[in-house]
Amino acid sequence: MTVACPECAHVADDADVFCEACGTELAPPPRSEARVWASSAVAAGECGHCGAAPASEFCPECGRRTGAGRDRSELALPGVGAVTDRGHRRSANEDAIAVGADDGVAAAIVCDGISTSPRADVAAVAAVEAGLPAALRAVTGGMPPAGAVRAGFARAFTAVDALTHPSPSDPAPVGIPSCTYVTAIVTADGFAVGWLGDSRAYWVPADGDPRLLTVDDALPESDGGALTHWVGADAPDDEIHVVTEQPDGPGVVVLCSDGLWRYLAGPSDLAPIAVRPPADGARLLVDLALERGGADNVAVAVLVVARPEGETA
Repeated sequence: MTVACPECAHVADDADVFCEACGTELAPPPRSEARVWASSAVAAGECGHCGAAPASEFCPECGRRTGAGRDRSELALPGVGAVTDRGHRRSANEDAIAVGADDGVAAAIVCDGISTSPRADVAAVAAVEAGLPAALRAVTGGMPPAGAVRAGFARAFTAVDALTHPSPSDPAPVGIPSCTYVTAIVTADGFAVGWLGDSRAYWVPADGDPRLLTVDDALPESDGGALTHWVGADAPDDEIHVVTEQPDGPGVVVLCSDGLWRYLAGPSDLAPIAVRPPADGARLLVDLALERGGADNVAVAVLVVARPEGETA
């Protein structure tokens, strides 16, 4: 049997999960995803600062305004780990993380809510919560990693855009929530990285020099450092940058918000985590940022890239 894509009308086999022409999801995932991904979003009714159950906009226990994410969150799944922390000076954590692992594939997303926009924390959480499961479904359903990065980003962009266009029964928000976005998908054949904004990705080989994989979507610091691309309804476009690599040896991919990279002297600062478990590496880097000032929220994800199959040491 065949089905028509609801977005572009491309004819696809009824077993296909995504449209080959435009990437639109054609069918629900064949099994539960309950345990293959996680994010830093607070649970319903939970205060992200103290863990209590807030009765309103302000937590009755700690008195602080409730938000979409936790002050600190640590996530770990096979081959991937991530940590985010509010830092020493911010009143709320507007960074968000998500990780996923399934069928030999690892994925992660880091988003940095843009503090000059309203509900920046909500934008960051919406992006990781929409993007990660969509990307993981796509790649485990047979889509190449680069395509899966784009499929996840498309869902993330739609989710953040929807914050500015609520249902008719919701009050229109003041301003436009927005965030940055960086993601990676690792398979047995290599990895794909995608980004929009100034959150970064680095390749940290077990044997060799770490290097930056992304190019910031921002003006030079001498010109104010303002972002030129981001995720939000007022973004100039909705196209994500994507790079793919097939490294010839093991290592890790590091994703981070500017709360980390502004404290790095250079990519070489990342070298110590090349052979650490990913959750330990993410924790080390977040704590490094806190030790060096911690003026901003910080978020880090680390994904393990194994030695190519058949290659010996």
